[in-house]
Amino acid sequence: MNKIEFRKDAVSGEWVLVSAGVQKKPVFFRRPVEKPLPKSKCPFDDAKRSKQEKVLLWMPKSGGKDFKDWWVQIFPNKYPVVARSSICPPLERRGIHEKKIGVGFQEVIVTRSHEKHFALMNREEINLVLEAYRSRFQALASEPCVDYILIIHNHGAKAGATVPHPHSQIFAIPIIPPDVKRSLDGSYKYFRAHRRCVHCDILKNELKEKERIIYQNKRFVVLAPYASRVIYETRIFPKFHEPRFEIIDQAQRKDLSDAMGFVFRKIFKKIKNPDYNFFIHTAPPKERHAEHYHWHVEILPRVATWGGLELGAGIDVVKISPEETAKLLRR
Repeated sequence: MNKIEFRKDAVSGEWVLVSAGVQKKPVFFRRPVEKPLPKSKCPFDDAKRSKQEKVLLWMPKSGGKDFKDWWVQIFPNKYPVVARSSICPPLERRGIHEKKIGVGFQEVIVTRSHEKHFALMNREEINLVLEAYRSRFQALASEPCVDYILIIHNHGAKAGATVPHPHSQIFAIPIIPPDVKRSLDGSYKYFRAHRRCVHCDILKNELKEKERIIYQNKRFVVLAPYASRVIYETRIFPKFHEPRFEIIDQAQRKDLSDAMGFVFRKIFKKIKNPDYNFFIHTAPPKERHAEHYHWHVEILPRVATWGGLELGAGIDVVKISPEETAKLLRR
């Protein structure tokens, strides 16, 4: 069934266009085939070759005791987009313009295997990555200038990964990023109007309708959002209300590992291993009144390119409906 609808995101208030089932236009441009970086030249494959100034954290699999047994390690990014500093920059004004010196922290989380991305990891391996995320999040949250901590993962060149070896990054910065601020503001606005969490209401509705549910276990649910921004977008939510990712316990990490493993395997098999980004949206670490928020993981495959409508009007066009996405990925 053809489906052409403008849909409004209940949190941000922004509109997207779902234009599914319309006849596809022919594509006359040929896309270049990527040549993978050989393992012998990978800077992340060998701890000595990478010559990191400092390993901030490393973790082995069960049974491992020495650094040679590491599965995940974290070190400062050699080419950061922010300057590492614990000095809080003042807000500077010049006429109508405002700025801050670009300080912060940028760290790289690397897993051992050169080829083993999330879709190929087992639950224990994903669990160790999540524990590494949580540990460094808590460490960076104590830095005086840090207003927000963003955990991201880029898979593939189209997603912005410059090194193909699986790795994530943590950014700790002195501002609230614009996309996060829209999410926080939308959540707070809904809470003020209804005295309830907007994400909890979304989950209640989705679990009732079941049309966009992809997977669920005891503590987490995977769904295709009603107002998806990109084709095959998925999100992972805790079933029970919690604003902060960094306080998840061992049982929650186990179920989150299970949910992440499921959805990444499905994306790998059903959508033929597309490039993708995922990130964790959570409450700011120093925000005292964040009970209105509900942390979650957002996964955005990079299977389409923005055109003039998206860039000129700010309206995301999704040519496969969220309902079809859920149907495909839960098979």
